[in-house]
Amino acid sequence: MTTSSLTPKERKLRNLRTILWVVFSAITVTILLVGSLSLPAALWVNRTSNLSVAFSNETAVLLLSLLAIALVKIAVSGILCVVIYAIFKYRLNKDDDLFL
Repeated sequence: MTTSSLTPKERKLRNLRTILWVVFSAITVTILLVGSLSLPAALWVNRTSNLSVAFSNETAVLLLSLLAIALVKIAVSGILCVVIYAIFKYRLNKDDDLFL
């Protein structure tokens, strides 16, 4: 039975991927938890308005804009993680010291 042994570069990249996934997950969960607080705020704004409609237009716009902002933040954090990974991978392939 043969086992594929990882080279030190592959091991470093695998560890870096794991770290970046943890960071991305933590950022995403934080954004979603903070964003979930906007729903009670929107319902409170709707309750204080004198409209008999289930959701007023302002409340709908508020919820949609907060959702869009949260998605943009998640996308930007994902792009940053991919860029960090690409930089480290390039530096490892170039055989330079990572922190110079």
